[in-house]
Amino acid sequence: MTRQGGQGDGDVHNSAAAHGDHSIAANDIKNVIIKWVMHPSARWVPLLLACTGLVIAGSTWPDGPASQYTLWGVLAGLAVATAAARVLNRRPRDARVVGALSLVSVLAAVGAWLAFQNVLTHGEIDVTGQIRTEGTQPLDDTTHRSLSLLLDASALKEPRNALRLTLAIDDHITAGPTCLPDTHATVSLLTSGVAAQTTAVRPGGTVDFDLGARAGSVRIGLTLHTGRGCRMDVRATDAVLHDR
Repeated sequence: MTRQGGQGDGDVHNSAAAHGDHSIAANDIKNVIIKWVMHPSARWVPLLLACTGLVIAGSTWPDGPASQYTLWGVLAGLAVATAAARVLNRRPRDARVVGALSLVSVLAAVGAWLAFQNVLTHGEIDVTGQIRTEGTQPLDDTTHRSLSLLLDASALKEPRNALRLTLAIDDHITAGPTCLPDTHATVSLLTSGVAAQTTAVRPGGTVDFDLGARAGSVRIGLTLHTGRGCRMDVRATDAVLHDR
């Protein structure tokens, strides 16, 4: 019985020693981190990381609406602000405050980088100025009823799987009565390798075409439907490549 009790005591002693070793190791690691965070040279690391992210983003800035950069801007601003607060705190007294500033800055910088990469990969790309037209304008209800809108491979170098297109259809002669109430257009996606898609668009209306995984070029056919004697001009006012 004594021998069994001794073995039991030995087991308990070994377990306590093990926990004690782990506690000592954790304290050593904690002390090392605190010493590094409190070191004067360490206060520049978060700011350097945040500024590096800003420089890289500025050198690789894509096109598209400013709204898609909101998350990146918020996180980048938070990273710079907390990093600057850490630098300005030249004589820190509380390691927890310093550590929190450094941690928030680093995490915000990483988050901003991921948000920016998401925009690079999936963000909207404005290609309005790269839309070409083939056909004679103005269009009417008899002789010249159709034209083609084209996007070449150079406009599709960044892969996106959809095209959002807004069309302006205006009276060719603005001095007389308007033909807009009686006017609409049938718009069809005629791109090779992509399923045909047709929709009707009113003046100023928007259509969204599915381009598939990878389109080498885009051709869109447009047929105008308007009143007798009306002559209309058609142009793309907004063309955006995006991912659904």
